[in-house]
Amino acid sequence: MSQARSVPVTMSGGKDGLESASLVRHGSGGGRSYMSEGGTQKEGSGGPADGTTETTDELDYVESDSPLLSQFHEDAIQQAGTGAFQRMLLVVVGLGLAADTIELFVVAYVIPSAEVELCMSGTEKGWLAAITFIGMMIGAMIWGSLSDNVGRRRALLSALLVNALFGIMTAFMPTYGNFMTTRLCSGIGIGGGIPIVFAYYCEFVNQAERGRHLSWLLVFWAVGGVFTALMAWLIIPRTGVTVVLDEEHHFSSWRIFLVVCSLPSFGAVVGLYYMPESPRFLLEKGREVEAMVVYKKIFKWNNAHNPGAEYQLTELEMPTGTHRSLHNNSSQTTTKTFGADFIHSLEQFWGLFFQLFLPPHCKTTALLLIVWLTCSFGFYGLSVWFPEYIKLLQSEEYDRNANVTNNDVFLNVVFNNTRLDNIHFINMTVFNNVTFSNVLLNHVVFDNCTIMNCLFTNVRTSRTFFKNSYLAHNKFIDTDIYDYRFINCEMHDNLNRSSAPGCTLDFDYNIHYKEVFQENLIGQLTMIPGTLVTSLLMDKLGRVRIMSISMALSSVSAFFIWFLSSKIGVIVFEAVFNFIFISGWNALDIASTEAFPTHIRTTAYGFLSAASRIAGVLGSLCFGQFIYSTRAIPMLTTAAVLLIGSLVSLRLKETRDNLL
Repeated sequence: MSQARSVPVTMSGGKDGLESASLVRHGSGGGRSYMSEGGTQKEGSGGPADGTTETTDELDYVESDSPLLSQFHEDAIQQAGTGAFQRMLLVVVGLGLAADTIELFVVAYVIPSAEVELCMSGTEKGWLAAITFIGMMIGAMIWGSLSDNVGRRRALLSALLVNALFGIMTAFMPTYGNFMTTRLCSGIGIGGGIPIVFAYYCEFVNQAERGRHLSWLLVFWAVGGVFTALMAWLIIPRTGVTVVLDEEHHFSSWRIFLVVCSLPSFGAVVGLYYMPESPRFLLEKGREVEAMVVYKKIFKWNNAHNPGAEYQLTELEMPTGTHRSLHNNSSQTTTKTFGADFIHSLEQFWGLFFQLFLPPHCKTTALLLIVWLTCSFGFYGLSVWFPEYIKLLQSEEYDRNANVTNNDVFLNVVFNNTRLDNIHFINMTVFNNVTFSNVLLNHVVFDNCTIMNCLFTNVRTSRTFFKNSYLAHNKFIDTDIYDYRFINCEMHDNLNRSSAPGCTLDFDYNIHYKEVFQENLIGQLTMIPGTLVTSLLMDKLGRVRIMSISMALSSVSAFFIWFLSSKIGVIVFEAVFNFIFISGWNALDIASTEAFPTHIRTTAYGFLSAASRIAGVLGSLCFGQFIYSTRAIPMLTTAAVLLIGSLVSLRLKETRDNLL
């Protein structure tokens, strides 16, 4: 005798604001069918003998089929099981997520080296750092919508391929303009991949394990940061002097570093080539037969140790509805070229985008947007402030330790094949008939000095200046002592010949990347245990609770910025802050993925991600201005924005029980 049971299904929302529906599952013998009450029914082996389909009335697609498909997908994924397939997929999409972190941090490591070879001014370096965020913003909007139209796998594959190819091309760019162009395109690619990574992976995991699995995926974000720091440590020169010497090589170390950092994207592209399309997306597009093939493939992969096992669901038990009339059928979809799909997706973009701001999604979109903006502003702002503040502390210590020579006389002295570091010659110090040959002058100041009959040959300088001095009858041959190094000086009969070739900007040799590598590495390493702890609590406490608690604790911890007066203190604080904050960020990523229905899931995430990039740029610019001001400003700013995010997050609906 056939039995039926009602299964409640929670839905993110629909066109008319429907929040939930009820499914009736009919079972008899080995077959099941899924129908919407008062709607369409497709019979399994326990249905009518003639196999006909009864339709009592016309159904709205979103109001009827979305919860129907969600429940079927949940059952189908549970039947397919969790195992080797999900682990392999985790590694593949994890490499794509790691590429996002690499894209964010790679510029910070490259700029100190590339600025010499590409002769970048301070403004140009600032734009190079910002261009990645701009590219990510553009990519998130384009590929997010593309994924909801052409499929998760195809969109993610194309986005990561763009990132990988332009990442490689960047390493070979000879000029600043070309370098900026390839960096923009690389950012567009990885920005487009991030909205898809979470949606694609979560649609292969059942609801009960979704939070834990997505938390494991987020470990790769921290791993990407660790990978970048380690590769920089192994490849890039660690001092300013070695950077200049490295520039003489045909292929500089920073270019090799860029090539290595593009490898995770290439690895993800290769892995994705062998991965299937999301079965949930296929169901949404009316491609049930293809979806069933994917479910069976997952089952077979997870049960490779048990070749006799058989997948319980069949094509006869799959739901149907009016979605076939709203979407292209599978044969039509698969014959389209990617270019045609791309153009069609752009045409459909605004339709999907505006759904985010209409009931029932508008409130969720607004709340998530505020949380994303506050998180990004605070986190990326501090990410800039930490290393720059460490540099400031080191610079102040360096200046305090300067060797001061006061009112001295140098007569017939030869400085040959040597290096003068952090020396200030002041108050009537006299140089007469002195030779500087093959000398490096690093942070050397001649203030109120008399320099006569001296020879400067093959001299290289960094942050070296002549101030308020008198210079007469001197020769400057093959040096980089350009006019801007003379400040308020009186000059008579000096010869300047054969200036050193290359960039005329004043590059600081007093750069020690060891501290930068350590600071970034420790900060990224602490995110890994923070993410693992989150994975244990995500499904127990829920996304909203973890998000709110994490951001509130991060807000409180920001007040300890007031006590940071040493490099060690900054590094320790950054490690603790990242450990606390990463839980809230992870919960936000997961909640944003689960909060929207399938047909606008990546469009929504793409919009939120794009907005967060804008907030990240603003945070970086604002906090960059705080470096030389009181620590109270970054302290209060961070505490305020994160507290706002924490309070707003409490208004969000919990998503851990949502079906995809």
